[in-house]
Amino acid sequence: MGVGSIQTVVVCVPATAATAAQQAACGKVGAQFYVPAKVQAYLLDPSQKNNLDAALEPFNYSYASGLWALAFGTVVGLYFVAHGIGLVLGFIRRG
Repeated sequence: MGVGSIQTVVVCVPATAATAAQQAACGKVGAQFYVPAKVQAYLLDPSQKNNLDAALEPFNYSYASGLWALAFGTVVGLYFVAHGIGLVLGFIRRG
């Protein structure tokens, strides 16, 4: 599932000199000239914003510990259920 696509975009890149038309498009910061250039970039799809924000938020240790406790409790509970079934089957087998 892609969250974006590769597209050609125009960006302003640093240059040593620029024509009047290039300066009108990109401008100049201090003594640094910028000129427009076409580059390929991976642009993100705006509909994926919530997924990306969720992936970039800080790790929630309390939520993770709750999930771990639930999973561990489930495994231990299933172990005891299986052990009990094994005891009953062993009792039936021995008569």
